[in-house]
Amino acid sequence: MPHHIRVRSLLTIVGLSLLGACQTTTKGLAPLDELANGEGLTRVESKSVDVLYRRPNASLASYTKLLIRPVTVQFAKDWDPNQGSSGSALYRMDEADRDKIKTELAQAFMDVFQREMQRGGYPLVSETGAEVLEVQAAIVNLRITAPDPSQITGNVKIYTTDAGEMTLVMQLHDSITGELLARALDRKEASHDFYNWTTSVSNTADARRLIESWAKQLRKAFDASRAGSPASSGSSPTASTQSRTTVRAASLLEKVS
Repeated sequence: MPHHIRVRSLLTIVGLSLLGACQTTTKGLAPLDELANGEGLTRVESKSVDVLYRRPNASLASYTKLLIRPVTVQFAKDWDPNQGSSGSALYRMDEADRDKIKTELAQAFMDVFQREMQRGGYPLVSETGAEVLEVQAAIVNLRITAPDPSQITGNVKIYTTDAGEMTLVMQLHDSITGELLARALDRKEASHDFYNWTTSVSNTADARRLIESWAKQLRKAFDASRAGSPASSGSSPTASTQSRTTVRAASLLEKVS
């Protein structure tokens, strides 16, 4: 099955499973478990993310570059700032506002991941190839407490204790074979200990901080795989490839101090 079709199917299941919250109960994860089992993945315990699946014996050790596919962004299906308890008499959002938020958030994801991975010596590339790990990512169940859309007028300031929340869905593939190595889901909330003046600028800053935490986890996973690889001590490329069986793909989001 082509990658883009598989990801669309995954996001449909995720949307149904995590509607309204990141449900990590057995019942809530059943559809995701069933999908993962059919793909040869196993759910493993994780201290760093809400849900982690990996292929047994898969590893990051032989990958030195990343190919990050365009990031999908989806608002929570039951989130509507124009209606119900989440609505406001101060402003209304239209499709242009929604599209702008999704475009800017997707670009922020790419910018943050590129900076963090290059910091660790893992460049981003635009084509598949040897030693290239393909990353497919989506931000789903996006909720924004105060979107600060274009229609707001007057001398109005909005103060909130949280900017909102979003859930990351990330898949790691071998870029040549397409083999799925790992899948992670993680919900994060941008919260504060006190009321803050909330604007589109502060929302963007909060979103980037959440994305940075995910990028650092992936970069540290690469660092950990390098530390456990014979290649780090001058061994041959063949030995480095063989070491893929020794450093688990679970290190994706686990080897974080």
